[in-house]
Amino acid sequence: MRKYSAREMLNKLRWHPEYDFSRVTVVYLDRFHGFLEFTGDEIDEIGHKFVYLKSGAAIPQHRIVEIKYGGESVWRRQ
Repeated sequence: MRKYSAREMLNKLRWHPEYDFSRVTVVYLDRFHGFLEFTGDEIDEIGHKFVYLKSGAAIPQHRIVEIKYGGESVWRRQ
């Protein structure tokens, strides 16, 4: 089975008609505050190396550790 990158999984959840992107939660490791989360509603753009939030924050994709849909894990960094 093919392993998706965080970017590929986020794009799939964002653009596939069967998914509601507002139900997505992304867990990432912040350098100063430990594990933090943001939702699909907060995402402005999914770039090649960063996820850009509407607040102006840029989250490096290598810091994403888990993506949840409806509270259940659909992707996890190994």
